[in-house]
Amino acid sequence: MTLRQTITASLVVITALIYSLLIEPQWIEVTRHSKDIGLGMGEMTIAQISDLHTSSLGRAEKNTLTALREVRPDVIVITGDAIDERGSLPALDSFLKQLPAAVKIATLGNWEYWAEVDLEELRDVYRKNGVTLLVNDCMTVRAKGAVLNVIGLDDYTAGRPDFSLAVGRCEVDHPIVLATHSPGLFDKTPPIPTESIPLLLAGHTHGGQVAVGKHALYTPRGSGPFVAGWYETQWGDLYVSRGVGTSVLPLRLGARPEIAVFAVR
Repeated sequence: MTLRQTITASLVVITALIYSLLIEPQWIEVTRHSKDIGLGMGEMTIAQISDLHTSSLGRAEKNTLTALREVRPDVIVITGDAIDERGSLPALDSFLKQLPAAVKIATLGNWEYWAEVDLEELRDVYRKNGVTLLVNDCMTVRAKGAVLNVIGLDDYTAGRPDFSLAVGRCEVDHPIVLATHSPGLFDKTPPIPTESIPLLLAGHTHGGQVAVGKHALYTPRGSGPFVAGWYETQWGDLYVSRGVGTSVLPLRLGARPEIAVFAVR
């Protein structure tokens, strides 16, 4: 390799490193999707945020809040790993206080378990900010003349998801949106016979953090074969969010942080 080639290669590497550390992790992308889930009457806008891994109100969190205010969703679903340290509850509280008005629902992720977060304290932080934490539970949501059930399952990687328990707590005859953290659950056969669920939401993978499309350098345990975007599963149609924050390494390359917005009808 010539000196010029060496210098060029070094500049490319340095530029990619700067971009992946300082630019892409804060460059929130709002992806928009339209989904017929059988509401019959009316429609709702659901915004999914996942994998905040927040420890302070930094640029990524502020950009997320700005984007959510512009979207003005009817429902916000936080699909786990909101924090990954026990001491980050005040940072999460600060973030939640600034969310726009909406029906707000959250599920647990693996890091809330692995970091030994006090789950009752976490539930209290969610509750005082108008967020319902669903752990193998179901909530009926009404907005804009439409009604649906949102199931929140415990995390597949570190918790104990119980679909049979959760679905039994739903009001009958309403379409279901099922939210959980780790998508690997949906690579398994449903534990009970069930009709195809029209919308499944998960996160956990971070889109690989370093990826080309759906081809990731690495995805964490509990991801199953999923990386990002839409998948057909035995359970129904699954959307895997790339999430907002980062884990282990504070970088993203080819996997921009994401708020997924669903216009359901």
